[in-house]
Amino acid sequence: MTDSAAEQPVLTVLQITDVHLRRQPGGSLLGVDTDASVSAVLDQALARQVPDAVLVTGDVAHDSHPEVYQRFWKLLTDRFQGPALVLAGNHDVTRRMGSLAERRELHLPGWVVLAMDSHEDDQPGGSVDAAEFASLQNACKKFRDCHVLLATHHPPIEVGCPWLDKDRITNGAELLEWLSEHSTARAMVFGHAHQVVESSYRDIILLGTPSTCIQFAPGTQSFSVDDQKPGYRWLYLDHEGGVTTSVERVDDYPLTVDMSQFQQELTN
Repeated sequence: MTDSAAEQPVLTVLQITDVHLRRQPGGSLLGVDTDASVSAVLDQALARQVPDAVLVTGDVAHDSHPEVYQRFWKLLTDRFQGPALVLAGNHDVTRRMGSLAERRELHLPGWVVLAMDSHEDDQPGGSVDAAEFASLQNACKKFRDCHVLLATHHPPIEVGCPWLDKDRITNGAELLEWLSEHSTARAMVFGHAHQVVESSYRDIILLGTPSTCIQFAPGTQSFSVDDQKPGYRWLYLDHEGGVTTSVERVDDYPLTVDMSQFQQELTN
């Protein structure tokens, strides 16, 4: 390692996911005020360090309306003025997001962060359609001189919860095989699972991140909510393509889950 290489700083990226803002400010998801919970996450994370970029990996809204996305953007930009990449999740509707999800890549020294759209409006499951796959392939070829970090919403692999795994990216295996053979992808981060997932495919690190509101219980056969607090993930990217990571939670957040809302949420 040369002295100049050793002096290159490690990049810091903050990932948040599954925010689930309601149409009315202060609205709740299973009893959790999702405005308050994402605010607590951002306040804690950004008080600890200022990242080089923020990734928001989908389900920004639970009730998809333009004013919800405008409110989220204000919540974020009141606290962070740096580059951000925002993706759609299965609860989001692209046409209502306005310009929020138009950005598809972030450029950082030696790295490019690519958005990969795995959602389809009004469908819970994930897939990367032919047009999106082709766009991703072209981007990976274009940026072969950079390390690539991929961001998407749905997991490309099973996470150990059958009720969630049915909605993973249907062509995830094909996608990962292509990336491992033909790209400089070092890691893929995703949401949707509302829990910590840490796995790999060959040399590609696969990372699922807790929600900024409610968490799903790992290893469950049917819908089950965990008592873990709202969380977020730090990603540390070095100049050689190395990725290290940590998950933090807002441990003092007064989380109270109200399961009486469950049936109502299933029909919304």
